[in-house]
Amino acid sequence: MEKIYGWTGRLLRVELSSGEINKTKSMDYVKDFIGGRMLAARIYWDEVSKDTGALEAENVLEIIPGPLTGTPATACSRWVVSAKSPHSYPDQYGFGNAGGFLGAALKHAGYDGLIVKGKAKGPSYIFVENEKVEIKDASGLWGLTSDETMKKLKERHGKGARIMCIGPAGENMVRFAIANTDQGGAISNGMGAVMGSKNIKAVVVIGSNKVPVAYPERLSEINKRARFLRKGVNESVYMTEPMIEGIEKVKSAPCYACPAGCMRASFKHTSGLVEIRKTCASAFFYTPWDQLYHGKATENPFLATSLCDRFGLCTAEMSNIIHWLYECFKKNLLSEEETSLPLSKIGSLEFIEALVDRVVTKNGFGELLAQGTRRASIEKGKAAEEVALARVTPSGYVNDAYGARVFLITALFYATETRNPIIQLHEVIFLLLKWALCHTTSGAMSPINTDDLRRIAGRAWGSEKAVDFSTYEGKAKAAFMVQNRQHAKESMVACDRYFPILETDQKEDHLGDPTLVPQFFQAVTGVELSEDDYYRLGERSFNLQRAIMGREGRAGRKEDTLGEFNFTEPVETSEGVFGMFNPDLELPGTGDEIISRKGKTIDRGEFERMKDEYYTLRGWDVKSGMQTKKKLEELGMSDLCAEMEKSGLLKDS
Repeated sequence: MEKIYGWTGRLLRVELSSGEINKTKSMDYVKDFIGGRMLAARIYWDEVSKDTGALEAENVLEIIPGPLTGTPATACSRWVVSAKSPHSYPDQYGFGNAGGFLGAALKHAGYDGLIVKGKAKGPSYIFVENEKVEIKDASGLWGLTSDETMKKLKERHGKGARIMCIGPAGENMVRFAIANTDQGGAISNGMGAVMGSKNIKAVVVIGSNKVPVAYPERLSEINKRARFLRKGVNESVYMTEPMIEGIEKVKSAPCYACPAGCMRASFKHTSGLVEIRKTCASAFFYTPWDQLYHGKATENPFLATSLCDRFGLCTAEMSNIIHWLYECFKKNLLSEEETSLPLSKIGSLEFIEALVDRVVTKNGFGELLAQGTRRASIEKGKAAEEVALARVTPSGYVNDAYGARVFLITALFYATETRNPIIQLHEVIFLLLKWALCHTTSGAMSPINTDDLRRIAGRAWGSEKAVDFSTYEGKAKAAFMVQNRQHAKESMVACDRYFPILETDQKEDHLGDPTLVPQFFQAVTGVELSEDDYYRLGERSFNLQRAIMGREGRAGRKEDTLGEFNFTEPVETSEGVFGMFNPDLELPGTGDEIISRKGKTIDRGEFERMKDEYYTLRGWDVKSGMQTKKKLEELGMSDLCAEMEKSGLLKDS
C-alpha cells in the first residue's frame, strides 16, 4: 500500500439512530476535495437533500480538519464544522471555522473527518480515543453550561481530552446556538443547534498518533520563513490588548502549532473568573451599548460575552438582535410590556442577563427571538422586517462589516457568499488597515505606504487598480482572486489571522509570500501544488458551493444582490481600528491622490458592471449569472452536471 502523508486515509462515521460506527476510506474524497471547507461541501452535496430541514435527524453534521491539521505546519491546524444551517434563512448549507486543538486531536486519533447522522435516543456525547469510538450517555451533562460541561468531561477523560460541546441554547435548539471548544473557540452558523437536534452534548477526542509528513526538513524551512515574514509591526497589529475594563491578560493561548499569532489569550476578571477569549468583535459586541448606557466603558462587555459563551449563544447574532430591539423600541414597534425585557436599559448588565435568559429558555418573547433576527422580524411585520434588513442580509447575517461602500471589493463577497464572508473581508481589511495606519501616523504604526500597497495588490489581487478607490476597475479581479485563495486556504485549513502573508516588515520591498500555504501542503503531503493549482482548488471549492446554493434555491444574478442601503445611504463610519484611526475613510486614488469614501454610496450601474466582469472571470453565463457546464467540466466536476441540468441550474456554455 502506498504511503499516505498529511491525511490519515480514513473517515469516521457515526449513525446515532442505530448506534452504528464505521471507519471508511477517505482517499477517494480527499485526493480531489482536500479537506476542510471543500471536503465538507462535497460530502454535504452527496448526503444532504435540499428538502432536509436543518433541525431534522437527516441533516449531517461534519467535523472536517485538513491535510495540514495536526502537523507542525505553523498556524494550519484549524478545522471546519458543517451542516445545513438553522441560522440561515431559509435553512441552507452552512459551516463554522474553528480553532484550538480538537481538529488536530481528530487527526492524531486517525481520522480525516467525523460525519454524524441521525439522532440519539437520549442525551449523548461522542467519545473518540484512537480506535475506540463510543456513543456515551450525557444525561448528567444535559442542562449544564459549556464551561461546566468541559470541566466534567476533563475530569472524566483527562486534561488531554479535546472537546467541542454545547450549552443550554444548543440543547433547546436556539437557531443561532454555537458550539464551544476547550480553547475558547465559538463555532457559529447554528452548529450548536444542529448538535442539540441530534441529542449530542459534546464530542470528545483523544489522539496519540502522529500525522506523517513527507518532507519534514522542508516543512521546517517553510515554518521559519512564515514566522520571519510575520514578525514586527505586521505581527503587533494582531496582538492588540483588549480595551475592556475589569480584566487583565494572564497569558497567550495559541491554537495547535501556532506561535501565539493572534489575540487569543487567557483573561482574568476582577471576580476571579478566568476564561480564554479572542479579543475580536465577539468580545466587544456589547461595548457600544455599554458605553451608550453608562457614558463610559465598564466591565459589562466581558461579562456579556462570557454569559453568551457559557450558555451557547452567537454574539454576532445577539448583536443583531439587540440592534433590532433597540431600533424597534425607538420606533414604537416593540414595547417593554410585549417583550418582557427592560429595553430602556439596553447596555446594562440587567438587560443582557434578561435577554440571554429569555432566548435560551425560549420564555415568552424569547421564543421568537430564539429564531434569530431575520425570522423574528418577518413574524412582527413589514416595518419590523425593514428595520432588521438595515443590518442583516436576507439570509440573516451582518451586511456591512468592512462594507462595500468603503472597500468596493467586498461588494462581491456579500453578493455571492452563503453567509457573512468574514475571512474574505479580513484579507481586504487587514492589508488596507496597514496602509491606513501608515497614512494616518506618518509611518509610525506601519511601513506600508501607497507604493507598497500597489505593488502588493499587483502581486496578490491581480492589478494595482484594485487599490485605486476612485474607480471600480480591478475590483472584480481582486474579489475573484481573494475568494479563490480563501476557499483554498479553508480547505487546508490554515489560520485566517496568519495567512495569507501578503505584506511584511522584514523585506525592503514589503512584499510577503501568498504561496506559503500551498508550500506547506507540498511539504506535508508530498503532492505537487503550484500557485495556479492552489487557486484552481479554491475555484473548484467556490463552484461546488455555488452549486449547493443553487440547489437550495439561491441561483443566478437575481440572487447576487446587496442591501438597498448600499445604493441609497451615504456611508459615514467604518467599524474597528480602520475607522478609529481613519475617521475620514481615506484610501488611495489615482497617482498621488488620496480620496475619501466618507459620504459615498455604491453606484448601481458600476456594481452591475462589476458583476459582468466577475461572471466572465468565473466562466459563468454573464446575462444570468448561472454556472456553465463547460466551466464545471474544466474544473473536473462534471459529475455535478446531471443533477444541476435537471434542476435548470446550468447554462450550456
